[in-house]
Amino acid sequence: MNQPDITVVGAGAVGLSTALFLAQAGASVEVVDSGGIGAGASRNNAGWVVPSMSEPVPSPAALRAAAKWFGRRDGALKIGLEPSAGYVSFLARMLFAARPAAYRRGLAATASLAAGAVAAFDELVRLGVDFERHARGVLLLFVEEHGIQSHLDDLTVMEKLGLPGAELLAGREVRELEPEAGQGVVGGILCRGDQHVAPSSLVDGLAAACAQAGVRLRLHAPVTQIAEGVGCVRLTAGGVSLSTGALVLAAGVGTRALTAMVTKPVRIRGGKGYGFDYRPAPFTLGHAVYLSDHKVAVTPLDQGIRIAGTMEFGAENNKIDHRRAAGVANAMRAYFPRWPVRAPRAWSGLRPLTPDGLPVVGRLPTRAPIYVAAGHAMLGITLGPITGKLLSRQIVTGESDPLLAPFALDRFRSARSKRG
Repeated sequence: MNQPDITVVGAGAVGLSTALFLAQAGASVEVVDSGGIGAGASRNNAGWVVPSMSEPVPSPAALRAAAKWFGRRDGALKIGLEPSAGYVSFLARMLFAARPAAYRRGLAATASLAAGAVAAFDELVRLGVDFERHARGVLLLFVEEHGIQSHLDDLTVMEKLGLPGAELLAGREVRELEPEAGQGVVGGILCRGDQHVAPSSLVDGLAAACAQAGVRLRLHAPVTQIAEGVGCVRLTAGGVSLSTGALVLAAGVGTRALTAMVTKPVRIRGGKGYGFDYRPAPFTLGHAVYLSDHKVAVTPLDQGIRIAGTMEFGAENNKIDHRRAAGVANAMRAYFPRWPVRAPRAWSGLRPLTPDGLPVVGRLPTRAPIYVAAGHAMLGITLGPITGKLLSRQIVTGESDPLLAPFALDRFRSARSKRG
């Protein structure tokens, strides 16, 4: 069998998108993953395509939320304890990135990239990717009036960057759109340019399109070794030795350990989120809804309603803190009084985050051509296709799109030199 020109490690939304665009450019591609298709966070998420919510996680608003939820077992944010210098350093860098000036730079970078997100999904459709997709917008709901203005401020910045505008709604107007919303909802913001998908249908559709395009899928094959060869990259996956012309590491949280095999590890940690799938749906919603004051995403799908939320730092595993998960389900009743008290079984997923909240996309400082595309935090679905499209173009042509410049790995080295 001929060795692939390019091997992509990671069969999630980012890795599969990259593989598909590479194959469309004429490359011979193989995708390797330690699990199955979408085995990481690509199935366990809200499924949102939200250019209007493309702000980085570290932000002044996040610091206020951290103070609000600190110590609450059912809160939207938990910062666990881990006795390691690396973890403490990571949190310190997040605080540094939450400063207003740094946040504004990050917001401009992610919003500029997200401006092409919907068009990239349109391109997936043209390439034959079959998935469940809804284009009715996202409705932000508020039960506390003071939270509305900060969202409007961010949306105003994004509108100046070319993203679609948003519409401010009074509580009465919210209930006209969503009759199930309760009297406690004091207002809303409708972001008409946003969309949502069924995450599992997306990764399954990407995998099928990749196979149709000739991409080889090597699943349940964990990568245990990566080494630079002469004019190639050698790796061991599932106990099999492989050689490839170029390598793309797009394995979410697992990308940290993979990069450590060839260079300094990329600073990526997992932020755990929880969710529930209500099948059938307790009632009908016309829009995807964000419970802004509780940080919970509500996604109406063909098979039911999915809710997802929380950000939990510390232990990087999929164990479920049932009290914290219950906080996600219980938040619904503050906005929708008829929401059932009893919740189905919870699921969890690890969102890959970098210290500044921006993804890492580009070439590693290695002799051989090794690239990374990871750390998309809660924007893995939103930015997966556009990341794959632009990175594949860089790999094939050798020229990086200016939109990717803020996400290059050398930004961390530049930050250290500025402080030093």
